[in-house]
Amino acid sequence: MNDYAPGIPQSGEAGSRTRRRGARLRLPDLPLDVPGWLMRLAMAAMAFMAFFSMTNFGWQLRPEHGGYMLLVALLMAGVRPWRELAAQPAAQAVLVFSGFLVLQAAYVTWVEPADPAWGFPEQLTTASKLVRLGAFSCFLGWWLSLVPRAIPYLFVLMVLGLLSSVLIFMPWTDLAAVIDGQLRPSFRIPENLAGQLAAVAGWLAVCMMAALWFRRPTRERRATLIAGFLVAYLGCLCALLISQSRGAWLAFAVTLPIVAVGLWWMRGGRGFSTKAWPPLLMVVVTTAVLLFGGRDILSVRLSTATRLLDVESTTVPAVDAPAQAKQASLVPAPSPAAGKVVGAPSAPPAEQAIASTANEAIQAPVKPVAQVAPTPPGLAQSDVVAIKAVSVRMQLYELGMEKWHERPWLGWGMRTTHTLIEKARFDTGVPHVHLHNAYLDTLVGIGLVGATLLMLVFALLMRELVLAWRAGLLTTATLWVFGGCFGIVLVANAFDSLLWRFEYSRAPLEILFGCCIAYGLIRRRATAKS
Repeated sequence: MNDYAPGIPQSGEAGSRTRRRGARLRLPDLPLDVPGWLMRLAMAAMAFMAFFSMTNFGWQLRPEHGGYMLLVALLMAGVRPWRELAAQPAAQAVLVFSGFLVLQAAYVTWVEPADPAWGFPEQLTTASKLVRLGAFSCFLGWWLSLVPRAIPYLFVLMVLGLLSSVLIFMPWTDLAAVIDGQLRPSFRIPENLAGQLAAVAGWLAVCMMAALWFRRPTRERRATLIAGFLVAYLGCLCALLISQSRGAWLAFAVTLPIVAVGLWWMRGGRGFSTKAWPPLLMVVVTTAVLLFGGRDILSVRLSTATRLLDVESTTVPAVDAPAQAKQASLVPAPSPAAGKVVGAPSAPPAEQAIASTANEAIQAPVKPVAQVAPTPPGLAQSDVVAIKAVSVRMQLYELGMEKWHERPWLGWGMRTTHTLIEKARFDTGVPHVHLHNAYLDTLVGIGLVGATLLMLVFALLMRELVLAWRAGLLTTATLWVFGGCFGIVLVANAFDSLLWRFEYSRAPLEILFGCCIAYGLIRRRATAKS
């Protein structure tokens, strides 16, 4: 396996094509002007960042601490890192986008105020989340370009971190209720986001298991490692299942077949190597057994969606802007105790204001499905909750489109979305801080100009991966390892807004984007030496 291409290696014929593509390049040597102690410091920071990237253990163990340490190490490395990053198109786009966010925050504060309650510092604080996402990706990418062999180890640490969070915060005393689908463990992370992270970690575990199958360590060691990654995949799949996030389920179920078809097509339609079938068969059997064991959770979540199709037209009619007040009266209001666990501590109001609307209090260890009373004839209470949730989401989508049309170019400000939803006075029972669609949130928050710049940054990062693949620094299978991760995130965020709101949603993206920048830097150094 190419040391610069961690992931699932190709068959011999496909690997020879990769070598032919990269025949004009020679892999660069590690720079000698970076002190060993500084390199070890950067590696420790990257390891810290990776392990805690999908967890919420408190402010002492925030993954961003690793990002700031990478910045300090980069400052100690001299001017070379900054010169190389300045020549990177993706880093240039990040700089332009960051400048736009500062100017846009000033615009919505002073030129055309969107909300007097939020001043320039508040708008800039929220916008800085996207700035940090781009900046930390660049810092981590430069250090990874020196040690690309560390990339698969970072992936392993990401999976282990998520599993440790699941084991620590799982409500073991209420495990029966979790299996029955009556409780949704939060793991101190909003449930929908926990589902997305579990889907990404599960995909990475599958890729690591398949990569080990092709490698040639001793038979005993390979069997032990593959068994370990299979258990890790099982744990991630359990976390995905009990998160009860239908968006994450859909993202995982849709992305993996697309990745398989894409890999088959890019390999010339010859299918998969026979060596790949054993690990794939293990994954399929494990998935089938777990889905059968968690059929109660699936039935609880999917049956409400099915019942919704039958009753939505009569119970929850379409809502237009003038009829929002009437719509609120059609749906029963939730009881004050809905969504709370008896004896469980309540989250502080500040945390409730930023938590995912799937379940707002992120510090509560577990939360049952909200109860609604009274129940209309012929409907279960869970059906009423699902109907109301879908109705509210449709109203949020309509509100988002309406507000975007009012300010299509520069938006309302990253901090203003919550206020716009509050002014709409939806009868939701819980405060909504976003529009349940990351793309609509982007259009409303930073307008078409900002959304275009954000898409440009993402496109340039993907371009670095493709160019590295064409240069022979990446195998086709490794290219689709990243494609699977990004696909899961993109699909899941069509049903929620999880891209930049939390550290544990940004940190995995910072690592993945950092890998893209690292491959771009490696390719440029190799081209310069050839």
